[in-house]
Amino acid sequence: MKRRQNKTGVTLVEILVVVAIIAILVTMVIGIAARVDTQGKERLTKNTIAILDAALGEFGDYGYSYTEYPNYAGLKFPPDCNNFLQSDLETALGGTISGGTHDAKYSGSEVMYFFLSRVPESRKTLDKIDKKLVTNLGLDGNPMKITINPGVDEKIYPLFRVIDPWGETLRYSYYKNIRESSPSSEPDPDSPRTFPVITSAGPDGDFNTVGDNITNRD
Repeated sequence: MKRRQNKTGVTLVEILVVVAIIAILVTMVIGIAARVDTQGKERLTKNTIAILDAALGEFGDYGYSYTEYPNYAGLKFPPDCNNFLQSDLETALGGTISGGTHDAKYSGSEVMYFFLSRVPESRKTLDKIDKKLVTNLGLDGNPMKITINPGVDEKIYPLFRVIDPWGETLRYSYYKNIRESSPSSEPDPDSPRTFPVITSAGPDGDFNTVGDNITNRD
């Protein structure tokens, strides 16, 4: 009499099904983790912009006289120097930049931070920004500094700027328009806003895709 043997082994099809389920679960976990990370960075960016907003408000309320910078005496907020080349930025600040390699896209944030840090009230507020989002490293990874009034009662400062958690420099815009008679990157000082606009390019790092940009106008 023959005995019937029960087969308890796992078939190839069953293995493939398990593998597929695991792959789906891993994909879901990675997607959720990425979204949680993005949301955390978005919250940090909004908080950073809110701190800068407060510092700008204090700067305006303080009534900074610009005695060191008489050319800017008519401005209530730091001048808008977006996309200034290094030579133009040096002229605007009356100093010489040295150390790391400078990029024109840093200029707006650098000037904003520089002027805000000159006023005690707004400087205290700047100290609330997460330290990892304040940097003076140039394109080559070396720290940049600016020497004001070189050779004549000179003062040396780190040339700080504020970046977002994705590593892109925040954009500071005080003027509405571009000066038509100048290079397309130069702002028109005759078109000041009521309050400056601060913008992060968001997760994709591209200011032109406005859908994910984060600003103080939100």
